[in-house]
Amino acid sequence: MKSGGVGGANTNKNGLKFEENTDLSARITRDLVGKISVNQISVEQSVIPSKSLVFEVIDVMDNHVIGLITKQYQFYNVLKNIYGIDNQNNKRWKPDEVFFNFDTNTVFIVEKKWQQGPGSVDEKIFGFVNKRRLYQNNFNKLIDEPKPAVEFSALFNKSWWIDGANGRNMRQYADYFDNLRIDGVKIFFDEYDYWWFGL
Repeated sequence: MKSGGVGGANTNKNGLKFEENTDLSARITRDLVGKISVNQISVEQSVIPSKSLVFEVIDVMDNHVIGLITKQYQFYNVLKNIYGIDNQNNKRWKPDEVFFNFDTNTVFIVEKKWQQGPGSVDEKIFGFVNKRRLYQNNFNKLIDEPKPAVEFSALFNKSWWIDGANGRNMRQYADYFDNLRIDGVKIFFDEYDYWWFGL
């Protein structure tokens, strides 16, 4: 741990708080009132027990279900129960947020990275493009076209990734962000662009 860093339990605690404060279903409920409603539903725990919730995302105008939001291991229960797919990869990743948009046949994965100092996350974020490929492997096993496309995004806390080091981080991380964009990773800072999810 670097001198002056918060490290260990504090990093996890602050990261979990960031994840809770940027919960996609809660943000949609807050920001898209009158346009989109979000209702909790049950999904059979057929693959792996998960405490994560599953939410239907409903278009208020015509009352149709646009898709589902969930996170963590619940992803694999939705994968099995909605798409009839077993995980095709050797490892089960735990996505921070997933929005299955049935209207656009797209699965949006959101990884959240909260930092308040430099560390190994600088290298970890370059694994996002490979994670997207691994998630896509699951849907490629479907027989019928069109198969869902997986889109990947990163949600960073602006206080470190842009404003940190007295504002110098915006330049220090510019190459990181540019390379993520080249690989098709959408970048958010503290807030979501709902149009990206098709909402």
